[in-house]
Amino acid sequence: MIGLRAPWGTEGGVERVVGELAPRLVAQGCQVTVYCRRRYNALGEGMHHGVRLVDVGTVYSKHLEAIVHTALATPRALLDADVVHIHATGPSLLSWMPRVVRRPTVVTLHGLDWQRQKWGRAARLVLRAGARSAATFPHRLIAVGEHLKLHYEQTYGVSPTFIPNGVSPIPRVPLESSGIDGLTERGFLLFIGRLVPEKGLERLMAGYAESGLALPLVIAGGATHMDAYAQKLAALAPPGVMLVGPRFGEARDALLSWARGFVLPSHLEGFPLAALEAMESGLPVLLSDIAPHRELLSGAPEAGWLTASWEDGLRQLAAPWEDLAPRGLRGQRLVRDRYSWDRIAEQTLAVYEQTIAMCGG
Repeated sequence: MIGLRAPWGTEGGVERVVGELAPRLVAQGCQVTVYCRRRYNALGEGMHHGVRLVDVGTVYSKHLEAIVHTALATPRALLDADVVHIHATGPSLLSWMPRVVRRPTVVTLHGLDWQRQKWGRAARLVLRAGARSAATFPHRLIAVGEHLKLHYEQTYGVSPTFIPNGVSPIPRVPLESSGIDGLTERGFLLFIGRLVPEKGLERLMAGYAESGLALPLVIAGGATHMDAYAQKLAALAPPGVMLVGPRFGEARDALLSWARGFVLPSHLEGFPLAALEAMESGLPVLLSDIAPHRELLSGAPEAGWLTASWEDGLRQLAAPWEDLAPRGLRGQRLVRDRYSWDRIAEQTLAVYEQTIAMCGG
């Protein structure tokens, strides 16, 4: 697997997906190697959770980091891999490399990356080229959302296999494990995600300021290559908004265990892992009205709300917990029924086997 920073101990949807998927593929009999960007691999090289992690260097800049790492990692993967699995649009620009040597190649589409606000014109052109490469060179495509599948069918005339992201059970952890003072059980609202423009945090904070809510709003996330934007958010944050930095492991679970509700104001998503985790934790969710969020809530509309007005939407979450809890339970039942990582690993392995068969393996 190629295209991510590292599967454990760092933020990002692709990182979370690989961290869940790779060990389950091992449990199904695969040998899995993940090529990591050395700076982010806190566990170091070697076997972790049954997965072999290999560090490869790169140029640590916003525009070059992913593509340089992919260019260095892919030739190493070609030495012994039966299947090369590339994640995300940018790294897909090099999906022709394994195809040239007839190595079975799979690409997973995690989102329409060229639409992200952090990219300038040149970077967006490169990412569009990556999207076209993903539609041209791999033997098989996986899309994590039905809206992504539809986009590739309409734009490029190819039909990816739809395999959504999944969610693992979130253990109930004491709120003290969050490491944040001043919070009370069911007494705060929660956002978890990277601090990047497409997450819509500016409009969320503006809506919060206008709503008059007394509930604190906890914003948990980091800002890789986006320090200036994080500083801008800190300057804009109204009273009651707590920017607490990234939270992993028990600290993250503690926030998910005891929030009143979860908010995700994104302009752009692939398939929202953080919202899935919030629903698995039994939290009602307030989501921006975009295609992947509509897709998520279509199975249980009562589990939360879609909104374009954050001032009004946030007031929905000011209701007593006793009134909100049934919504959270509906969402919890939905994700436990539909979004099992074990099932997703089985579907992914089936794609690998089909790809190998296509290539005469």
